[in-house]
Amino acid sequence: MKRLLGAAVLGGVLAGSFLLGLFIADPIGLAGEINERRLAFAGARNESFLSHDGTRLRAITLGPLSAETPVVLLHGLGADATYWADAALFLKAQARTVVLLDLPGSGRSARPASPEGYGLPARVAAVEALAEALGFRRMDVVGHSLGGWTAASYALSYPRRIARLVLVDSGGFTPVKPEEVEELKRRLAPDNRTGATALVDLLFHRKPFPVAGFVRNAFGRNYRGPNVVVTLDQLSEKDGLVGREAELPRSTAIIWGAKEALFPLDDARRLSRLSGAPLHVLDGVGHDGPLEDPKAFHAALQRALASAESLAD
Repeated sequence: MKRLLGAAVLGGVLAGSFLLGLFIADPIGLAGEINERRLAFAGARNESFLSHDGTRLRAITLGPLSAETPVVLLHGLGADATYWADAALFLKAQARTVVLLDLPGSGRSARPASPEGYGLPARVAAVEALAEALGFRRMDVVGHSLGGWTAASYALSYPRRIARLVLVDSGGFTPVKPEEVEELKRRLAPDNRTGATALVDLLFHRKPFPVAGFVRNAFGRNYRGPNVVVTLDQLSEKDGLVGREAELPRSTAIIWGAKEALFPLDDARRLSRLSGAPLHVLDGVGHDGPLEDPKAFHAALQRALASAESLAD
């Protein structure tokens, strides 16, 4: 018996050490894997399909694809579909069908064959390929950061597909001077520990994880990948949405962090004023409200979808 207990204790210590080692070596990857398992446990399925340029994409689906209006969640720069795990489980509990798309070069979607495949037009095309592959006539589309930029651009290109549009701390609506572009790229794709530390502080006002040095290093590595660096290189002035706010669907709603540092709250207020979309502000939250305060974000998302629905009707 003592030998069995000793073996069990040793096994537990080894397993704990292994998990700790994984966390230190790749905390972002481990968090993504945990979220994959949470979604799978809730009944999620993987769907594979081709985008218009031949890139194979992956989407995670929860709920029946025959739903009249599914909710499609689009992640931002440096993230993947599992970013939305908490929101997807919340929406599933509200009896919604939810689709989480790995955009080109992210998560389990393939890397595009050419740099253009990382650009905004290719991301918009990926969303349309998703709608075609899964047979969606209309969708509620929710996008965060670059995912919001993608969602808004998609709504402008394919307005017939949009039931409701929710923009969460969205890119595309912040004026950037030409001389500021390279500095912004350096901030979002840092090449040293100091830059990685500044990036974490830029993205998160309320840190949802321990801010140990190895975590900051992991963010630095993650944001030097091609899904970030090449995407940033592909973004251009013609992709910007400043001046097109009034063209957004009437069924648009906006969610923004009060402490947002990347795209200031004033940008959201201007977007709301010009588009007529209701603005839901999350107190004490920065750029990543879905991670920083999930409970407050879910409540805001529920209100945003409801307010957008009333306008759509």
